Amino acid sequence: MKQQNIYDNKQFFDSYQNIRNNLSANELIEIPQLFELIGNVKNLSILDLGCGTGGHDRKLIEMGAKRVVGIDLSHNMINEAVKNNNSDKIEYILMSMDDIDKLDIKFDMVVSSLAIHYVADYDSLCKKVYSLLNNGGRFIFSYGHPMDSCVILDDYSDNFVIINDKKYFLISDYNNEGKRVSYWFVDGVETYHRNMSHLVNGLIDAGFKLEHMTESYASDEVIKLKPKYIEQNDHSYYVYFKCKKVND
Repeated sequence: MKQQNIYDNKQFFDSYQNIRNNLSANELIEIPQLFELIGNVKNLSILDLGCGTGGHDRKLIEMGAKRVVGIDLSHNMINEAVKNNNSDKIEYILMSMDDIDKLDIKFDMVVSSLAIHYVADYDSLCKKVYSLLNNGGRFIFSYGHPMDSCVILDDYSDNFVIINDKKYFLISDYNNEGKRVSYWFVDGVETYHRNMSHLVNGLIDAGFKLEHMTESYASDEVIKLKPKYIEQNDHSYYVYFKCKKVND
């Protein structure tokens, strides 16, 4: 099953761009924590899965990466990336993550920011990433936290109840994995829920050595900028993985 191309829906794309430009959790929490895991990229060749508008690719080059290839299924995203973040060291390709086995190149690192939960076959993707990496290469990505994605609701914003002025998040259908269809800016947005053991074992079964896993949190500085993110103390929005290809 091919991943949904929701970002070429104009209403969705415009709404998404708007939140990304307004102190979103992505900007304040997910991106800094992901890049903390990415670390040193000097002279590395990097593949960015679901590159979006290419901001991460530009940053990776500024950090010293030798070359970055960014792939995305969305024409809107690729067009924005070429317009705003182009470089002679960056190549953008209109491609689904399902098709990365068609790339005829090896990489030192594969990264992905909140894109892999759009892919139906996670286990296959992990194996394809493994085959694209040089020995010793790393796969580093963020993923919507399973505690957040498990609930089957039409609108993810309804996945909590308030008792005595405190939010209590709903955890149901956690082990009922599979597609979730919800309203996020528009109806019918498709993502895929996996429990934590599936996320970890998919990497291990592909041959990776898991080096680090962490769940998102909000620093005191972030909470001062946007107090609502104190709820990260109860409910992580994201989980991050860093793993290594140890042999061929």
